[in-house]
Amino acid sequence: MLPMEAIELDMFRHRYEGETFWCGLLLGGCGGQLTTKLYTDRACHFAHHPDPNGLPHVCGRRSRGVDSADHLYVRSAAAAWLAGRGEQATFEYTRTEGAPIGSVVDVRWRHGALRVHLDRAVTPVWDDDVEPVLGMRVPVDRDTLIRRWYVHRIRLNSVGTARHVQIGTEAFARPIEWFALDQCEMTERGLSTPAVEEIVQARTAPRPSLWAPGKARKVPEPEARAQALLRRLVYARRIESVPLVKQVCTDIEGLTGVGEELQEQLEAAVRHARVWLIEQDEARRKLFDNLKRAVEEQKPGRVRRLLLRVNARAAEDRTDAESAVYERASTYFDSLDDPTRDAVEAEADTEKEARKAAGRVRTALQRLRGYDAYPFDLRPQVEELLQSAALAGELLTRGEARRVEVWKKRVARGPQAQLQVARRYWIQRSCPLCNAEQGKDCVLIEGPNSGKPRKGGHNERLQLILDERKAAQKMARQEVEAPAEPTQPAPEPPECEARPTRPLLERPQSGRKSQAHEAGKKTTVRLHHQVPRGDWYRMGCPRCHAGPGTLCENDDRVGPSAKRQLPHDERLRRVLQSHDHVNPEEKHKGARDELPQQAIDVVPPPPAQSLRPARSRRRAERTQETAGSAARTWHAREVTCPKCQARPNTPCGPHGPHPERVEWAKEFTRKLWG
Repeated sequence: MLPMEAIELDMFRHRYEGETFWCGLLLGGCGGQLTTKLYTDRACHFAHHPDPNGLPHVCGRRSRGVDSADHLYVRSAAAAWLAGRGEQATFEYTRTEGAPIGSVVDVRWRHGALRVHLDRAVTPVWDDDVEPVLGMRVPVDRDTLIRRWYVHRIRLNSVGTARHVQIGTEAFARPIEWFALDQCEMTERGLSTPAVEEIVQARTAPRPSLWAPGKARKVPEPEARAQALLRRLVYARRIESVPLVKQVCTDIEGLTGVGEELQEQLEAAVRHARVWLIEQDEARRKLFDNLKRAVEEQKPGRVRRLLLRVNARAAEDRTDAESAVYERASTYFDSLDDPTRDAVEAEADTEKEARKAAGRVRTALQRLRGYDAYPFDLRPQVEELLQSAALAGELLTRGEARRVEVWKKRVARGPQAQLQVARRYWIQRSCPLCNAEQGKDCVLIEGPNSGKPRKGGHNERLQLILDERKAAQKMARQEVEAPAEPTQPAPEPPECEARPTRPLLERPQSGRKSQAHEAGKKTTVRLHHQVPRGDWYRMGCPRCHAGPGTLCENDDRVGPSAKRQLPHDERLRRVLQSHDHVNPEEKHKGARDELPQQAIDVVPPPPAQSLRPARSRRRAERTQETAGSAARTWHAREVTCPKCQARPNTPCGPHGPHPERVEWAKEFTRKLWG
């Protein structure tokens, strides 16, 4: 069994590093190879290897719970138990009447045999040389318990990642007693437990005299007997045993000496039981009438289904008329030829698959109750729902069919991507789809849970925020790209005063710097390149209200963290428009304008190496928090992995970073460079 926790799965992988895993045929699987999936936000599990052709993998195994492998745990425990007693056993997973694999496990060895019924798919046979052992969900009637003195039951308890087998002994009017498999033995009577020894001893001991002088027989109090009868009546109705219900009702009516309040409870229980018996008699009469009509109309498939129901519900206490109908139906079904019987069996298999598909539809609809849209992550569940609904056909109720039609319409429109906007922003708006007011969450508009709170907001509500952001970005882009006012060219000096200057030698640029330089000539300079880095966070942000020296909130999902790597354009535009922000070139120009014209004419031209602007001395400022450089390339190790949520500078696993982490780093670099 694969551990469901991520830390336990790491140990599991290390322990079975050289092993391979396969989809077990004895579990109803396809036999394909499996791999382990590690998750931190949900349970870890096995998964099939992807199909080489890109098609979705189809596996017939539906039950994935731990109890779906109980027949394998039973085989392992029985083999070890018998080996400890010097016996070598053979095992067979019997599939009677189309029962699924794992319903029945036959255990045979040299001196005995057991048949373990783990579910109700196969009816136990009591008058056979194989002793039945019943699972917890397999019923047994009162007459069998009285006639056989006791029956054995089996249950499996989860201990860590294993299942431990326990054997229980059930007797009439006696609670089930459970024992470990090591406490059980094989005797001449068959499988024996410590409780069996007590029951056999009590049954075979000589009965005491009915009356002895000077010693009165102890009789249970009427109150305790009444409570016991009420419990027996509930048990009889749960197992649908009509003879047992009649017997308990007769015992309750003959009980005397109880209190008034308890007497009213007994009378009410008997009254409801009598009504239930009338309903059972009516259902039994209709069952035999339908069987008789099916034989007259020559419908072999219907006859087969009704015979199974008669064997399950009316196997005892049949009247002469009911026995005649049953014998006639059995004779008719036995007289069918092989092709007809094969067709009936195929029809039965189809109906069984339809019932299973109807169950899967109900389970899928239950999981999809909280959705009124079709996002991408629901595609596997919705596809399974539609496939199962096609197989179920008319077995679905009207309400289920209507809900399936709603999902068909959503699939026809195609899946929709869920927009990503922080709740603190869209909650300030009202929803145009579900009419949720400002400050209220969106509610479901379709399905049985309509009117209940929804997981996240509707796309129509989130789109309003995104449209506003796009409009603001477009306006900011237009302001930045607007052409500056033309300036008058400076007057040229007279020709007589002009002095020849040595031409500057330009260094050829090549490689990445040259490409970036050429690209910079063609594209508009972005705002974070126009403002010095030391002034980015000098002023507060008017968009996210971040204070001076504080990073901007990542409200538009640009980057892997909660803070933006670059300030908002609104913040940078405020710094550009501030009166104390003056371009260094403008300062130099203003200083030259203050000098007299004669000084300008006399000043000799500077040498070639001094034409390069002097590097400004770095000002000593207080340390500001930063989220990275705008002109850099982000690597996979520097971002959070969107698949396994590995932190920056933390590896994803022993096999390197996930592809999603690498693509996210590339995407983030593209967003930074614009």
